[in-house]
Amino acid sequence: MAVFREKDIKDREIFPGVVLIQAIEHANGAACVTLGKIVIQPGCELSPHTHPVEDAMIILTGKGIMYGEKEEIPIEGGCHCLVPANTRHGVKNTGDEPMTLIYTWPAIDVSRTLVE
Repeated sequence: MAVFREKDIKDREIFPGVVLIQAIEHANGAACVTLGKIVIQPGCELSPHTHPVEDAMIILTGKGIMYGEKEEIPIEGGCHCLVPANTRHGVKNTGDEPMTLIYTWPAIDVSRTLVE
């Protein structure tokens, strides 16, 4: 069993205004799951990308849009989102406060491929 305290986890900016905090991963002993937190500042976005596995998210705070191939869906705190594997998706914070979301993948060492 492992417990990771957020204050001890090194965060990293993955896009301008988008910070990733990820401790549940292969490097820390996970065998088949990845779990993390993303904070998106107002006006910033998690750029469009795909993963080879499903991406499940819970929006904790803030509001914005989740976009896919052809749709834009308004999201806010309390939304639970599921993106199928290999599906283009991104998230933009359209609110005036940081958007915080928790995500999980049913795999380790998952790649993120940027797409248009």
